Amino acid sequence: MAFLSDDLVSLRGMRREDLTLYRGWIDNADVTRFMEMGWKPFSDFDLEKTYVEATQALDAVVMVIEERESGKAIGTTGLYLINWPGRRAQFRILIGEPTLFGKGYGTAATRLTVRYGFDRLNLETIYLGANTENKGAVRAYEKAGFSVDGVQPHFVYNNGRYYDSVMMSITRDRYLAAVSGP
Repeated sequence: MAFLSDDLVSLRGMRREDLTLYRGWIDNADVTRFMEMGWKPFSDFDLEKTYVEATQALDAVVMVIEERESGKAIGTTGLYLINWPGRRAQFRILIGEPTLFGKGYGTAATRLTVRYGFDRLNLETIYLGANTENKGAVRAYEKAGFSVDGVQPHFVYNNGRYYDSVMMSITRDRYLAAVSGP
């Protein structure tokens, strides 16, 4: 059963049986090529930590992204490092199936997660950092209402080199303005 959904994706809580898929995504260099994850094989210990964070952490809401039509799990999304007094959280997303990159799943899941953060959790700001070379992700974040706050040079290390990271955020007032339209 979906917790949140739109025409393209559904979001639901993580289940223990999702961990095998998650491990495959993290261990896939095509999936993690723009991320700091994937620098070592994902261990059973790493899986258990992920599951505990997804199901028990008080400062994170982690959800599995399912393709709406097939019901197949295709990634994860969530709000992390939630600062309840400051009403802010870090957004993260992982589309784990490379064949689905660039097909709108990331944008749809981002929009649902942002809406959840503002409408249900009463957040004021949602922020993220992304590898500047991950153009598809940056486009998806912009489509979901995020704007660029700045760039941190040489912030992400992967593939034997450092990449710049674009820092982005969306605030409640920008979200409400986008939802209500002109």
